Amino acid sequence: MIDINTAANIAEIGGGIAILVSLVYVGYQIRQSNRIASAAALQSVLDNFSERQLRQYLEHPEVMGILVRGHNCHEDLSRADRSVFSTCLNRDIFQMRNVMQLRGHRLINDQEYQSWLAYTAAQIKSQGGRECWDGMKVTYTAAVVDCIEGYLRENPDAPSVIELFPYEFGDDAYREYREKASALGR
Repeated sequence: MIDINTAANIAEIGGGIAILVSLVYVGYQIRQSNRIASAAALQSVLDNFSERQLRQYLEHPEVMGILVRGHNCHEDLSRADRSVFSTCLNRDIFQMRNVMQLRGHRLINDQEYQSWLAYTAAQIKSQGGRECWDGMKVTYTAAVVDCIEGYLRENPDAPSVIELFPYEFGDDAYREYREKASALGR
């Protein structure tokens, strides 16, 4: 038979174990809740970028012509069009900054990160993209500049946006948009 002191000690040990199990379970729930919130934040960042970009092209189809001419030859753009081109490039570079932060928080995997980096660098690798980047990279954090410049140094044969999307940005598209711009007196 167990005396009262032994029973009290066993109950105390059992209570301590129950508290420990409860704390582990609460920690697990908090971790799961944080992962769900992080995944929702990631999805929001990615969806908002896609939505903004698509909305821009639908509401302002002339932007595509500006991007085509800008990537092929920055000098072909008027002052106003250069502003539109740099704003579009700036938006994508800021998105890359967001992707870098998501990677830092382990919310995206390396493959997803590398895809965003390759896309951003492809835009900067075009002739017009490089001209624009060289002028505005002083406005970004060193981490963003180092990331993109490092990728370009390490991947000298990586394609430009013109090579990645020849139908949208290649020679035929450039010629077509130049002719339209010329006909409109731009």
